[in-house]
Amino acid sequence: MPDAGSTTLTFITATISNAAGSLPALITASAMAVACAVLSVFVVSRRWAFIGEGISHSGLGGAGTAWVLALLFPALDQPWLPYAGVVVFCLATAIGIGYLSRGQRVNSDAAIGIFMVASLAWGILAQQIYRRARSENPVGFDALFFGRMSDISPQFAIAAAGVCVAVVIVVLMLGKEILSYCFDPAMAEASGVAVGFIHYLLMVLVALTIIVGVKIAGNVLVTALLVLPGATALLLSDRLRTAITTAVATGLAGTLVGLWAGAHWSALPTGPAIVLALFAEFLFFFVIAKVRGLPARASP
Repeated sequence: MPDAGSTTLTFITATISNAAGSLPALITASAMAVACAVLSVFVVSRRWAFIGEGISHSGLGGAGTAWVLALLFPALDQPWLPYAGVVVFCLATAIGIGYLSRGQRVNSDAAIGIFMVASLAWGILAQQIYRRARSENPVGFDALFFGRMSDISPQFAIAAAGVCVAVVIVVLMLGKEILSYCFDPAMAEASGVAVGFIHYLLMVLVALTIIVGVKIAGNVLVTALLVLPGATALLLSDRLRTAITTAVATGLAGTLVGLWAGAHWSALPTGPAIVLALFAEFLFFFVIAKVRGLPARASP
């Protein structure tokens, strides 16, 4: 009878050969699972779930700008252009939200809403303009919403791995300062923590993971990768190291299950499959926490 190790190895091997049809897709999804899970603990602790939503939806505005440019300059009507717009708009939105919410210039929820609704409105308008002009949806429109694993190249997989490594290194170096900022920014500043730097650093890291995650789950669902692993981990422990380790484990497990499900049922998109797997994990551990009488820590 095979042991647990060989069973796990067989499962991973099967996933590598089948998931989304390519090794780059597996590397990208796994890298994002780790990066998002590590950040997820801080995002949930800081109550930044809505910020992730605002940044991810702003990508539609970037894609919309690319589609309008493609109409004005037909030579630019290339598959890479909408994604370039997503990159620019997500980073700009992260900085913009960070600036407006820093020091309570504008209420953080209001700042997120301002950027999100403006980007969504512009993206939808641009999509309609393109559709009327060309009688078809613009390039990358469907993939932007729900992701498309089949389009992931080896170069993109390397970039995703680089983002993952950068996130892990930053957390290893500044974990205590980030945690202090997340729980009490005023006290952290009084203790000598460079809260302004930490504030913008987290914004940029969240934006980078969203930019890569859009390829996997689309801008509609990518926020789930930044929320569910951390929420699940904080149900079980409020110790930073334990919470991050648990978040990474659940994030990777949910991602592999989602990839496996998407590979075996062609009607099931990989992005939604990953999100549903992560949600199932959250429900499972929520029940476990209730049965054991553990206090809920998803919003410490």
